[in-house]
Amino acid sequence: MRPVKKLSSLLALSKLTLRSTFPMFPDGLPGFGLLLLRATGAVALVSYSIIHLISGQDAKVLTLIVAMLSSIGGLLLLFGLFNWLACSLSALFSLGTVLALIPTPMLNGASAKFCAAFTAVIAIALLCLGPGAYSLDARRHGRREIIIPARPRSSDGGPL
Repeated sequence: MRPVKKLSSLLALSKLTLRSTFPMFPDGLPGFGLLLLRATGAVALVSYSIIHLISGQDAKVLTLIVAMLSSIGGLLLLFGLFNWLACSLSALFSLGTVLALIPTPMLNGASAKFCAAFTAVIAIALLCLGPGAYSLDARRHGRREIIIPARPRSSDGGPL
């Protein structure tokens, strides 16, 4: 009995891995919902990077690099291009802000950490769900129609 349970759990794990490897591209209302999630995360990341670039009080090279990468990740997220990379960058930068690894130039650091936590949750959700049908990734790797040709038949009417 024990090996059967291990085999069934291994099969369930392989199904999970296969599904998470290939993103879904839902259209309609679910696709529009994913577009809204992407836009919300992108606006938060780009505004965060603009605040970093404008503040100038902590103009370290590392802070400027993080701000530029955050804005690039936000734009990639907005357009739905390279979704896996954009969501990973967004989640890392947001979690870095929450854990105080990346300094925040705002006066109220608690609200910045709160917003960064929500941005990280949005990025992780988009990483799990995929970019949706209204994205550039859907245009590049979207739904394909596979046409399977009919099997050739032998002259007596039976299969080969």
